[in-house]
This record gives sequence, C-alpha cells and structure tokens, in this order.
Amino acid sequence: MKRFKGLWRDTWWLWAFFAVMVLGISAMISWFFLFVWLTLPVSFFYFAFIRYDEEGNEKPEA
Repeated sequence: MKRFKGLWRDTWWLWAFFAVMVLGISAMISWFFLFVWLTLPVSFFYFAFIRYDEEGNEKPEA
C-alpha cells in the first residue's frame, strides 16, 4: 500500500489532469471516451509496482 501512496504523493496532479482531460474530450467528442477511465487505474498500479519499492520510495535507476 505504501508504494501506491508514494506514487500518488508524487504524481497526483498528473492523474487529476488525465481525469479532467478525459472528461473534456468525452464532453466535446463522444461519451465513448469515458472508457479511457478504465485504463487509468491499470496504468497507476503498473507504475506503482515498477517505480516504487515496498516502503513507498522511488526505486533508483538501474
């Protein structure tokens, strides 16, 4: 759980921007773009597992 908190702490503004952008695109073009919201949690969890350790700290570059 700490790795998710670490990613959220560092990138909350980016995820908020993605959510607002999806809302804007779906309002202007089509409601179909709301399905993009389903990919946001998948991306979030993927990056949390790849980029952060169990303590919520960013892993050093390899």
